Amino acid sequence: MSQNSLENLLQWSKSHGAYFDNVEFTLNDDKGVYGILKHEVNFDEPLIIVPEALFITPEMATEFFGLDNPVDDLGLLLLAKLKFDRTETLINGNSLSKMYEPYIAFLPSTCLEIGLPLFWSDHEKELLKGTDAYPKLRQKREELFEKWRSLMSLLNEKRPDLVMEGTPLYKESRSWKSFEAYSWAYSIYCTRAFPNFLRKQSERSLNIGFLCPIVDLLNHKNGEKVTWSFEDNNCVFKSSAKCIKRGEEVYNNYGSKSNTELLLNYGFVLDGNESETTTLTLKVEDEVIEAGIKFGLKLPLGTSSSGLSFDLSLATPLPKELIRFMGFLHQLTSEKNQYTLRMHLEGLSKLRDILASRITTFKTWKIEENVNTNKKVIELVKRYRSSQKSLFQRAYELCDSTEKSLIRKFKPLTLRKALTLDPEFDNCLIFIFGTNEVNEIEKKGFSDQVLLLFIMRCRNLKPARDSPLRFIHDTYENVSTTIEITREDVLEYSDLYHSLFPYLSHKFPEIFAVGDYSAKSMIIAGTVVDRIVFKRKVNGELYLLRKIILE
Repeated sequence: MSQNSLENLLQWSKSHGAYFDNVEFTLNDDKGVYGILKHEVNFDEPLIIVPEALFITPEMATEFFGLDNPVDDLGLLLLAKLKFDRTETLINGNSLSKMYEPYIAFLPSTCLEIGLPLFWSDHEKELLKGTDAYPKLRQKREELFEKWRSLMSLLNEKRPDLVMEGTPLYKESRSWKSFEAYSWAYSIYCTRAFPNFLRKQSERSLNIGFLCPIVDLLNHKNGEKVTWSFEDNNCVFKSSAKCIKRGEEVYNNYGSKSNTELLLNYGFVLDGNESETTTLTLKVEDEVIEAGIKFGLKLPLGTSSSGLSFDLSLATPLPKELIRFMGFLHQLTSEKNQYTLRMHLEGLSKLRDILASRITTFKTWKIEENVNTNKKVIELVKRYRSSQKSLFQRAYELCDSTEKSLIRKFKPLTLRKALTLDPEFDNCLIFIFGTNEVNEIEKKGFSDQVLLLFIMRCRNLKPARDSPLRFIHDTYENVSTTIEITREDVLEYSDLYHSLFPYLSHKFPEIFAVGDYSAKSMIIAGTVVDRIVFKRKVNGELYLLRKIILE
């Protein structure tokens, strides 16, 4: 691509009826080719008009290769032939090679020049590891190879004369029939083609495109209001956002696309992309997915045992379905067919941990020095990774604010507040553990002991029905009537129980010698802990939750 080839392209297109008098196209190293408005135009005034005679269409490919019906991506083979075959490409005696020579000569000569990640070096591709783009790269290359092989098989059946002519297949990378030539054509179509249904309303395939010179020179900008219309066999391009001022760049709009789509399909990313999305994939078993669907969860399409992929976007950084699924993963047997506040909070907490891990991965990422790594690729990857990280950061922060909002709304009882409602028990903690400050108890690793003792105390104390502690007593009673204590339960609590009793019964008989403080009682209290205790990791606060069923 050079200034001379650009000028030849512009002259050629004008000689065949193209109009773009008010757009000046220029070329520089940083931006490539771009269009600048020469003079201010009226609202909705056409800026570019390209006659259909300049298009490279799927109908041409169908006719040239002698097929009865259009085939997806057949146009790529025609483009590869125009680029790499020295013999003329003729349709009804008309030379496509001569007709499109200025356009073909202008196009980038190599996949490397086009810059799609699919054709980066292996080391450069590794820079994308940990992003949405990385797993899609290999999949794209495999799909591309299979499509090429399928097309060549079709041609071998329909046009063996074309397949066999010239250099042998697989031997010469510059042969138009080679995978390398097909890859080049794919890059051109990927970055420049328009969907064929824009010009043919009868087109049903989304994978069949056409090339429209001149319009394909414009750069993309998300949100730019543009229209493409087809009038009297012409493609008419208008920018309808506003009156563009003289000297401003004229943009096209490929549609609202995430940076992953832009990177993989066009080779660039946008800072501050309002359409940016990323995915959070959770590895789960088939039976969990089936149970979630049966529970009534709305899971993403394509759900399988390989994982659930939830989209995180600027518009929806923390999908409701994701939070509910995380809550469902922490459902207890006692919450069967219910979705509770405890589940919701636990799900948010675990989700925040997952997001924190993803953020850490992005923050600790470093580029290994490699003299062969393209500096433009490095900068592109940095910008892309930054945009991905910002979405995870946004979701993480929303987990915190959502959790805080729930705490404010439902006002659950904190352990600190609960202890103050029982001064006698609260004071004895100073003698048992050296402190009755909950944060100090947590630091010393005695939270489990305090919770178990306090729950047993509430059961034996039998608080009044209007007491804030009454639900702890009632939960204990409910568990005691349904629990089946196993040998494993006894072994799990044995050491802990004997580290406290009978010592506490002798030391504080007014508390621990009144009522049931047996090993069985401690095991029951352990199940109560699972049902009512939630620890907020942001500040370490322990909450005692009533059972609240959410919608």
